[in-house]
Amino acid sequence: MLKLIRNANQFPDRRAIVSNGRSYSYQDLLMTSRKVASGLLAGKADLEESRVAFMVDPSFEYVALQWGIWRSGGIAVPLCVLHPLPSLQYVLDNTKAEILVASERYATFLEPLTKDRDIRFLKAEDLLLADPSLLPVVTPNRRAMILFTSGTTNLPKGVVTTHRNIEFQIQTLVEAWEWRAEDHILNILPLHHVHGIVNVLSCALWSGACCEFLPKFDAE
Repeated sequence: MLKLIRNANQFPDRRAIVSNGRSYSYQDLLMTSRKVASGLLAGKADLEESRVAFMVDPSFEYVALQWGIWRSGGIAVPLCVLHPLPSLQYVLDNTKAEILVASERYATFLEPLTKDRDIRFLKAEDLLLADPSLLPVVTPNRRAMILFTSGTTNLPKGVVTTHRNIEFQIQTLVEAWEWRAEDHILNILPLHHVHGIVNVLSCALWSGACCEFLPKFDAE
């Protein structure tokens, strides 16, 4: 079991996520991500590093999808909610994504991208309600995520990280920034880049702290 998941099992009743006016515990996150993983597996024993692209606004649902992808043995490919269609097509083709997940808000926009590609399209809302099943054992040496560079010198490049890479970065930052379970952080960073995903969200959840998302950025 991945250490991020093991850690969450140590504090099931603590508040993990605040989003859209609701609070979610670590137990909520563990249960919902297990449903997502089961829906992605659809009877398979293991996704075996299939690339799973997904587009969901920053929220509890985003985190449950990310964890569900990891728990099913897949590689998470988060899509930017602000990117134009050609940029999203590039990511799907470059990663050879096999599954595309989108919330209802983005489904009509994204589903046509799967028509001429061998990509399985799923709605996030359906995955969140899937029946839980047995999950594979995912080891740290497996590939976990593909994030894309900004593309300042040429086309953006997909950077692959393993679970071990991510765990090492989290552990380093948790120690340097002295994260504690009592911490509460507001995350207003993009969730298709490493800072928002690892440095803020994952560090908080590793530590038993709370990560809060806003429906829309407001400086006040």
